[in-house]
Amino acid sequence: MAGPTPVSALIHAATMVTAGVYMIGRMSFLYVLTRRLGDRCRVGIATAIFSATIGLTQNDIKKVLAYSTVSQLGYMFAAMGVGAFAAGIFHLTTTPSSRPCSSWAQAP
Repeated sequence: MAGPTPVSALIHAATMVTAGVYMIGRMSFLYVLTRRLGDRCRVGIATAIFSATIGLTQNDIKKVLAYSTVSQLGYMFAAMGVGAFAAGIFHLTTTPSSRPCSSWAQAP
């Protein structure tokens, strides 16, 4: 049995991170007590910039969409890191609606 392609593994990892974003949003009352939200913001910003930069260099549309998704997850973590939990959850729920618009490029 063959293993997953790198793009499939990246999308699967993005799904798991999405679950983490949702968990942080739901458990926000505990996260504000930690005083470590700035670290989460820095990690989110670094993730957004790094994955967007990698996505700019890709030629395959599936890879571009995968890195774009990871970049958007970085923005969500950055929002959670500054304490804007509602904005992070809103972004989490609205991001998938823009993905079908870009699926026209995957036509055979």
